[in-house]
Amino acid sequence: MLKRDLLFAVMGGAALLTGVAAAQTDPPRPAPDPALGPLEGVRRFMTSFQPAPGEASLLAYARQEGLDWAATQNLFGTQLTDPGNHYLEWRGLSNRAGGAVFTTVRAATFLRAGQALLVLNREWCAAGQCQVRHVFAWQSAGMWKVVPEASVIPALRDEEFTVGRAPACLRGVPLGVQYLPARLGTTLNVLPLVPEAARRACEAAGVNLSAATRPVTLNWTVSVGKFRR
Repeated sequence: MLKRDLLFAVMGGAALLTGVAAAQTDPPRPAPDPALGPLEGVRRFMTSFQPAPGEASLLAYARQEGLDWAATQNLFGTQLTDPGNHYLEWRGLSNRAGGAVFTTVRAATFLRAGQALLVLNREWCAAGQCQVRHVFAWQSAGMWKVVPEASVIPALRDEEFTVGRAPACLRGVPLGVQYLPARLGTTLNVLPLVPEAARRACEAAGVNLSAATRPVTLNWTVSVGKFRR
């Protein structure tokens, strides 16, 4: 079954071809279409984003304060925006009444016939605990449509995230997931998230969760516009 977002704890040059008469280089790659890039995807997400009560991410703060797009971007002190690889990753720190909150936004677009699927991951962490939320949306120059996770992600069983037989502290425990797009290429890494109570039980039992669990890698399949194993 598909996974719910959960509260979890922080763990732990161009090729050169030569011939007899002349040398030839590969033609330059066309500039990426900004309408299909993750920067435009995040901007369009923010136009209709309604954070749930209690969300402490910087994106939620920007929406609650009515900040414009430029001011929203300026909240993030570290910004990696890579249009050529259809990827961005922003990080920022805010101080709230309960302490410091660290937000990471990761977004990537996966192209298909003049449109792109946006995978947007926002994560915020405070006092050693993190929460994540995901959005999947189709976008193009004239279209923006959020779609259900199940329409683009295959059903994943908890057993796929465990190495060998699941330890007792994880049996019957529904895992969360975090979708992390690769910086390069067209893969999506799905990381298992262990609920806090189960994590504490595993620690008490001496179980190394890093060794007992593993991520699942999904591949973007252009022909169907979905991720597959």
